[in-house]
Order: sequence, then structure tokens, then C-alpha cells
Amino acid sequence: MGDTRGRRAPWVTAVVAAMLLAAPSAVADEGLATGAVSRYVLDAKRTTVKASIRLELRNVTPDRGNTYYFYNAFAVPVPAGAEKVRARSNGRSLSVSLRPTDDASTRLARITFPNLLYDRSRTIELTFEVPGEKPRSKDSTRVGPGYASFAVYGVGDEGRNRVEVVAPSAMSFDATSEAFSSAESGGSTTWTATENDPDGGFFAVVSLRDPKQVDERTVDVAGTSLILSGFTDDTKWGDFVADKVTTGIPVLEKLVGTPWPGGLERIREDAAPSVYGYDGWFDPSDDEIVVGEQLDADLIFHELSHAWLQGDRFDERWVSEGLAQVVAERAIRVTGGEVRTHPTVSPTSKDNLPLNEWGSAERSGDVDAYAYPAAYRATAAVTKGLDDAAFAEVVRAAIRGERAYDAAGTRDPDGGRTTWARWLDLLETRAGVEDAASVFARWALTDDEKERLPTRAQERTAYAALDTADGAWLPPDGLRDAMTSWDFERAASVRAKIEALGARAVAVQDAAKRVGTEVPDVIRDAYEKAEQDEQYAALATSLPKAATAVTAVGEARRAARADRDPLSELGAAVLGVDGRAVEAVDLLGEGRLDEATAAAREVTDRADRSLLVGLAVPLCLFLLLAGGLLLARRVLAGRRRRAQLLAQERERLLAGLTPTAPS
Repeated sequence: MGDTRGRRAPWVTAVVAAMLLAAPSAVADEGLATGAVSRYVLDAKRTTVKASIRLELRNVTPDRGNTYYFYNAFAVPVPAGAEKVRARSNGRSLSVSLRPTDDASTRLARITFPNLLYDRSRTIELTFEVPGEKPRSKDSTRVGPGYASFAVYGVGDEGRNRVEVVAPSAMSFDATSEAFSSAESGGSTTWTATENDPDGGFFAVVSLRDPKQVDERTVDVAGTSLILSGFTDDTKWGDFVADKVTTGIPVLEKLVGTPWPGGLERIREDAAPSVYGYDGWFDPSDDEIVVGEQLDADLIFHELSHAWLQGDRFDERWVSEGLAQVVAERAIRVTGGEVRTHPTVSPTSKDNLPLNEWGSAERSGDVDAYAYPAAYRATAAVTKGLDDAAFAEVVRAAIRGERAYDAAGTRDPDGGRTTWARWLDLLETRAGVEDAASVFARWALTDDEKERLPTRAQERTAYAALDTADGAWLPPDGLRDAMTSWDFERAASVRAKIEALGARAVAVQDAAKRVGTEVPDVIRDAYEKAEQDEQYAALATSLPKAATAVTAVGEARRAARADRDPLSELGAAVLGVDGRAVEAVDLLGEGRLDEATAAAREVTDRADRSLLVGLAVPLCLFLLLAGGLLLARRVLAGRRRRAQLLAQERERLLAGLTPTAPS
């Protein structure tokens, strides 16, 4: 059975075992010794239960003088729909009359017989058949194709009482009593109980089910397929559940703020929940929801909600159950259904307990009867002021196991489950529910837990002041972790070490605003993720450096991006202003503060000199060009002179003159 139980149902059964005494003078001061073997056999083919109760009665009230005592009637509880009720003794039929009780599912079969005098015995065989009623009848007895649910009674004295239930071995067996043991033979299993209840006699409701005799259909919704497994003679249940699943899951996704998580394969109709006193349950171990025959949208939505709100995400049972019921109620309103009326309970009600002590290890009908509606009322009280969007936001955070003091959406690196303390923190910190602590104190907390609330309130006030003092940043993780774990002594110690850092953190943020930039993640992370003393100490130096670096880099970026005239643009390009500015930004993003500051100041200095450099570049180019032209002219003139001399030399040679060397 899964550890997440559904809402408890009010199973009320009047167990009446009456013995009618007739005497001419006085009521007997001693009773009637009774032995009984009660046998209930399920006839699966005929869909009926055949019952026989063998009574051994002996009058043990001695006569007193002229007064004698006798019994002439005995009453046995039988299912209200019992048919063919007959009694025989000593080969003769006895008169049997059926009388109503306060329970619609039970009647009394009153057997009359001749006077049974002192020390006399009588054996009576009572037989009857139980056909069962149709689904959703007032009488809760059911006997249908592949399933049955009915009450069994044992009316014998301690040590002389035996109850047997016989059914095909293929059928599962559930009962309100743990006294049954089983033995299989020839394809049938006999479940036997021989222990009496504390009040005498024996009573139990049993449920039998053949998993192969079902009406199955598949519903596709939210990207998954769910199998609906109902009784073969109750197609109305399948139609109803299919409709609620199809319309409900998309609504539930919005109400809890996360997509359908999976982990559910089947929704099964079964009488077993009512046997245990519940409407239904979500069983994560078998990936199924098990509910009774009732057509209850609130119940379907409640159990579907447990796909998100499982016990493996919440430490306290009341938190997951209370949330599941509030989610179901909101889904009912969204889909236009009728909201269920819950039992009226208060922390002073009978069987009350602090909800933090409500566990699931042992079932207690009286405790559950208080705890389920109490969990609902406590959860409804702390969420009543939240609209669906705000409700979804805080529930999503709880499902994800987020820490209230982290930024929304931040997953806990330790993967923590949501305890009642974390749930309280989320309600107050994320959702702004001001009276959450008082509601918790009224419904859920033990005396020791209540004693911690004043210190918590003081530390939360101090935390809020520090959180305001450091601007838009979150306080360091060391403080947030201490607050999350309710380690308020450590929280006070950490706060004393980091209080002076708030102004320095704000200085970094203000510097970024002044220069129109964002504080790099590495700088903010160094503050928000600090959790050790040496990290706090380092921040005292690094934060002022960060403010200086942010200012310098911001000014450098502004200088690099400034509009320039053509000459200044030329100078900036020559000086590498833009490239150096990018380097400064990168250095800052890496947390290399001193290098970033130096690079940024270099950028600013180069930007200031860009016009002069821009002017110098064309002048240098002009001078270079002029010099080049002059040199070219001289080269050309020299070449012409040499050409002339060579021409003259050729002429002399042709004239036979002696060549002369050129000067």
C-alpha cells in the first residue's frame, strides 16, 4: 500500500449482537455460553455469497429456588440485503424475523426456539445468501462480477468463535481486521479469523477483487495515457472518471505551477478503500490511484494532485494532504463543480493532536477523522488570500524543494524535501502570508516547536533589515542556509560578520547604475554564494575593488562607444581603443578586478588622445607623400642626366672620337 493515503471516509457500521432474554421473574445475572462457526463463501459464477452460521448455545444461568431462567431467542447480524434467511435445529425449521438497525447495511436475524433451560444446549444452523446491491446504493454490500464487499460477523465467545471467508484464489483480499490468516486448496483460498474483538464477538468488512475481470479503457491527456480499470457492471464510473481526468489534469497543472509529472499509470475502482475507512488513495509504489465507486470529482482531483504532492516531496503528512485537498477544491471551482462540505473540527476537538505528529505508520480511524479535515482547514487558512497565480507559485516552489530565502526558481543544491518549517518560510517569504506562523501554531506545532517561533521572528526581522541594506542582492548563502535550517544561533553569528558588507555591496550596484551597466555575475556570486568566514573577510576588500573596477570599465565602455569625428575615430582605431575596451570588460567578467581597472583606465586615456592621434596620422601621411614625391623627382632627374650622357657617348663612338669619361 502506498504511503500517501487519500481522504478518510466516514465508515459507520452499527455492530449489533443482541441476545434476547425472557424470564418470569428477574433478569439473569449470568449469560448464555455461545460458540459459533461463521462461513461466507463467494459464488463467483452466481455473483452471490452463501453464508452459514453454526451456533452452539448453552444456558449457564443456574436456577435459584423457585426462580429459573431460560432463553428462547437469539439475534445475529446479517447484511441488510440477505435473502433466503433460514434457521434449523434438531432437523426442524425455526422462526426467523429480520429487524432493521441504525446501519442501512445491517439487519438483525432474530431466531426463536423453545425455552432453553439451565445447563441445556442447542445447535442452530442459520443460512442465508447475500446478492449485494448496485453501485452507489445506500446499502454498502456489493457482490458483482469479479468483486465483492460485505460484512462478516462472529458471535461466539472468546476461544469459541471462528469466521471463514472462502473465495477463488485469483481474487485479492482486504479486510478491516488483521486477524485473518489464509490457506489455499483446490483453487480456493479460505481466510480464517479466530480472535474476538476487545468488545466481544467479531466484526469485519472484507473486500474481494479479481484483477482480470475489469472494464478497461485508455484516456490520453497531458502527453500521457492513463488506464481506467472499473467494475464490468459499472460503466458509469468509467465515463465519469474519464471526463474528470481529461478536464482536470490541465487545470491541476496550472494550479500547482508545473506540468503533469507522470508516475501514474492506472486509476482503479475498488471497494478496498472503504474497507479501510478511506475514499481512496494514491499508491506511488504501483503507479495507481485506487478509489471506490462514488462519482466524486473532489476525490478524483484530490488523488490526482498527489501525483505532484507526494510524500517523498513533503516530510509532514498534513502538508501534502492539506495541499491536495485545497488544490482539489480550487479545481472544483475552476471546472464549475460543487465544493465539498468538510467536517467541523478545531484544535480542541476530541482526538486532536498537533498535525506535525500525524504520521502514516499506523492507521487510527479516530485520529484520521480529525487530522484530514484539520489539515485541510490549516492549509486553507494560510492560502485563502492567494489568487491562483500566487498559489501556484508558492506550491511549485514547495514541490521543487526550494529554499524560501533563495531566488524563486533556484533548486536546492542539496535536493532538500519540504519540511513544515520550509513550507512556513515559503508562505511568509515568497507568498507574503503574514499570519502563517499563528496558523501553524494553532493547528500543527508541538509545544517545543511553538517555543522557537519568537526567536525565529526576531531573526527574520534582522534578516529582512540586512537584505534591505545590501540592495537588490541576496544576503550571503551562509546566512540563508542558517535561516533555512532554523539554526538561529548560527544565523546571528553570520549576520554579525557580514553586516558591514551591505553598504559595500550597494556601492557596487550604484556604480553599475551610474555607468549604465550590469554587475558581472562573478562579482555578485562572490557575495551571494559566500558561506565561509574567509570568504566574508575577502569581500571586505574585493567589493570596494569591484566598485572601482565597475566604474572604470563602465567609463571605458562609454568612452569606446562615444560618437567621434572622423579624425578622433581614426585616432581611436590607431590606438586600439575598442579592442582594449573589450579586454577590460572580459577581465571584469572574470573577476580580475585590478587588471580590469588598469585596462579600463588605459582605454579612457587612449580615448582622450584619439583626436591628437587622428590629426597626426594625416599630417604624417602628407609629409611622407611630399618626401616621396621629392625623392621621386630627384631620381627621375638623375636618370635623365645619365641617359643624356650615354647618348653623347654613343655619338662620339660613332664619330671615331676618343671616349671621355663622364664627370
